[in-house]
Amino acid sequence: MLIVLGVIGLIVAAALKAGNRPAADAATTASGYSAALAAPGEKVEQAELDGNRILVTLSGPAGEELVVLDAGSGRVLGRIAIKAKP
Repeated sequence: MLIVLGVIGLIVAAALKAGNRPAADAATTASGYSAALAAPGEKVEQAELDGNRILVTLSGPAGEELVVLDAGSGRVLGRIAIKAKP
């Protein structure tokens, strides 16, 4: 009887824990990272990993842009715009 009650307790605890997850918004992918890194018309030219930072080089009609991301969270730490020559 105690084994049956223990198994039921585990199932109830798992169901309660699964129900407390925060709802994902439209800008978040399944991995939890932001889905919008590049603007329309831009493409990723290069990505380099250094420790827990990722440097992404984007190119587009307005020139190039360097984006520094945190590898653990996917959060954008900084952006450096490199304007195209007129």
